[in-house]
Amino acid sequence: MFRKLFSIILIVFMVLPLCSKTSFIYADEDDYDDYEDEGEVYEEEEKSDYEKCVYDKDRDACRAIARNAQNNLKEIEDQIAAAKNDREAAAALANEYAQKAEAMQGEIDDLKIKIDDLKMRIEKLENQIAENEAKVEALNTRVRNRMAETQKTMHFNGYLEFILGSKSFTDMLSRVYGVEAIVSKDKSDREVLLDTIQQLTADKIELDASKKELDVSYEEIVAKQAALIEMQEFYEEEELRIANELDEMTEARDNIYNTFDDLRDALKATGVTVSDGFVAAVHNSWISATVWNYGADLGGAWHLGVDYAASRGREIHAPAGGVVIRADDSCGDPGYLGNACGAWISGGGNQVYMMCEVDGRIYGIIFFHLHDVYVSYGDYLLQDDVIGTVGSSGSSTGPHCHIEMYYLGSGELLDYLTMGWNATFSVGRGATAYYNRCEAGNSAPCILNPELYLPAN
Repeated sequence: MFRKLFSIILIVFMVLPLCSKTSFIYADEDDYDDYEDEGEVYEEEEKSDYEKCVYDKDRDACRAIARNAQNNLKEIEDQIAAAKNDREAAAALANEYAQKAEAMQGEIDDLKIKIDDLKMRIEKLENQIAENEAKVEALNTRVRNRMAETQKTMHFNGYLEFILGSKSFTDMLSRVYGVEAIVSKDKSDREVLLDTIQQLTADKIELDASKKELDVSYEEIVAKQAALIEMQEFYEEEELRIANELDEMTEARDNIYNTFDDLRDALKATGVTVSDGFVAAVHNSWISATVWNYGADLGGAWHLGVDYAASRGREIHAPAGGVVIRADDSCGDPGYLGNACGAWISGGGNQVYMMCEVDGRIYGIIFFHLHDVYVSYGDYLLQDDVIGTVGSSGSSTGPHCHIEMYYLGSGELLDYLTMGWNATFSVGRGATAYYNRCEAGNSAPCILNPELYLPAN
């Protein structure tokens, strides 16, 4: 979508060649005789709006190209703002996933330590089991060897001779008990070793089970971390992609600014965006209320503009050449006192906001309570163009046009159009606006008394 817009902007607004293009059309062979004396005939290719504006000082062409440039500038500025938000969001997500992956590394390290510890303990148990099994085997070997040796040397008769060879009964009992003790000791040692092996084996089985659980947990958390890292890399790539698009958008915006620079002198020459002074906004009108407060009969409320009373339907004119930055006609007419209808300023009824350049100074002008609104956002106006008609929409007791004026600074209008002014031109309403009066020594932006600037009729 952006590339399409970018292409359109480049095609429409890049500086065109200084020389007009021409094409030659030759006479058909059948009609050659009719043109024989004249030879080749040609017709000039239709000029572009840019050529008409810059070279022919055509006001309508200047209006058209300036309006298109302004609309496209607003659109691309909105896209740049959205892309910046998307880029910040992608960077934030990349950072979030990076932090989660980093935090998860601590869990992974802890599990790795536990697994390594279990491995060491299992290995130690395995060594102990092997040692005890070796002892059992050695004991079994010793017993087998003893029995074999006894059978070989003593057999049953030898055993009897050993017992019966006792010198006394007590000696005989001692010999019997001695033989039994030797056999019993071997048996006891073997049973202890077997019990030890059994306990070690049980411990090993338990540790193996714990290790398997930790292995599963380890694999799961490593997989989760890998997924987090993958998401981090995705949003890092997304941030880079948006950054590249932002570069392209910025280049396209700069091309529009260049177009504005090229148009600036032409627009001034045609009177579209600059005037030498103001003209009356409402002809054949009278001032029914002035700044800064209403009279006591209306409660002395704040009144930030001048009311130009006239019959309903009387034309309202642009006091200077400029640009419409807001326009709304959604309120019914007539309204009534206390009616809050107004798209931006409550009670203002149908409203038109414009910015203009007069003698190198930039002004904002608001028109309230209109009956008809003939202009829309982005319209470039010539001085004295009709913007609508007098009405009584919103909070109003009769047909009039309430006009407010603001001083925004010095310079050129095209520079101020891109600054995103709010509905009060950053001055505020009520007491706030009153204390931001230019005549009180406040710097721009500040509010003016229209009566000192606009001719009465």
